[in-house]
Amino acid sequence: MLLQTLDSLIRAGIDALQASCGLTVTQAHVSMVGNGSLTFPALGELHIRNGTLQRVHLGCDNRLVMLLAQREACQDARSGLEVMASRVLANVLEEMPGRRPRGLVENLALAPMTLHTRGQRTFGIRLETEGGRLFMLAEIPSKAELEETNNGDAVLRLIERYLPPDWLQRRDLHSGMAIDNFLVLVRKIESDVFLEVPADGDGASLRSGVLLDQSSRCGQRAVRLCADLADGDLGALARGQAVRASVGLQDRSFGFDLAFLEEDRHVLAGGASLPCAWFSLPDSIAVTQRRRSFRLPLPQPMAIEIECPEGGCPHAIAEGIAPRRHSLQGLLCDLSFEGGRVILPVGVDGPMLEAGQPARCVIDVPGERQPLVIAAVIRRVSLSLADRNEWQREIGLEFHIAGPADRDAAARIRDLVMDLQRARLAHRVHVLGDTDC
Repeated sequence: MLLQTLDSLIRAGIDALQASCGLTVTQAHVSMVGNGSLTFPALGELHIRNGTLQRVHLGCDNRLVMLLAQREACQDARSGLEVMASRVLANVLEEMPGRRPRGLVENLALAPMTLHTRGQRTFGIRLETEGGRLFMLAEIPSKAELEETNNGDAVLRLIERYLPPDWLQRRDLHSGMAIDNFLVLVRKIESDVFLEVPADGDGASLRSGVLLDQSSRCGQRAVRLCADLADGDLGALARGQAVRASVGLQDRSFGFDLAFLEEDRHVLAGGASLPCAWFSLPDSIAVTQRRRSFRLPLPQPMAIEIECPEGGCPHAIAEGIAPRRHSLQGLLCDLSFEGGRVILPVGVDGPMLEAGQPARCVIDVPGERQPLVIAAVIRRVSLSLADRNEWQREIGLEFHIAGPADRDAAARIRDLVMDLQRARLAHRVHVLGDTDC
């Protein structure tokens, strides 16, 4: 789905430039965009429903904006941009699979706009013409993400087909067939593959990739990952150098070492290409818990306020001496002894939302008069699909003990988790009893 979606976007842009401006694309470029902020010129948004994409950002440089304004059918640059954006949208919808996908053009702007990207499955497209450049930016979800938002069981059926029946109880996969089947599963559901690329010294840089195919390379069986390993801070990988990889599936993490073979490019429509790399197949795959504590979904999300200081630390937060604080309102959706997952609107962002940022959490527990207050550290910030047509921002919190009050709060959290677990077990026993009758 990833490659087909990128091809469709490129073809949609090429056709729109030809139809709207009579321009021929001379070069097409595709890049994998990292996590952070990106400034786009003269931007419009395509909002899509019931398709594989939810939103596509469009941008034009000044030359293309002026050309659009001069077209006879357009009264000004804004209307010219809308004509071309509508053409791109029509082309994208024509090729997009889904249940009658439809969309509209919104947020036309001639001034630069700042976008926030999650750094996974974010792709930028640049189409060059003699009259200017067209830009596109899109978050392309995996097949697994789309199935999850649709409450489908296709991924579960694939897991049952390709993983051993006892995979949840295993500590590793070591047979050749089990490893091959696991890699086929990862490719079919397009799971994110996280790579720890060695840097100078003992450090490593984290990259995300997508497994594209398996084949023979350099005289041995190999896998090809779509991943951008080029970085000025990283040295070139040597043939045979080990790269640590991991894949998350349900509440398990699959960790394995890949031996680098060589770089490659995957050719897309319009002559564009994606950076890729070939690695030899792993000898074994370790299966571990993704978290030290099981995290349980809450029957009803709890309101949570996350306060982060400027230049503060956990002790400063606990003692209330941070001079300035930023506050965010969200929903706590699952909980464990040691952390939780918080959902925020996708538009909420800022410098405070960074991994490693200390925070103070104020949780409104139903049925209790006093909120639960505990120190925490933000461990993960990402985007996910709330449903097929809407993104949401997720924060992974790790609770910290920075004082006596935090110790009491941690005890209350343990009680909440145990009560929740007992309620779930009681419900399962009740359901089994009804079934046996």
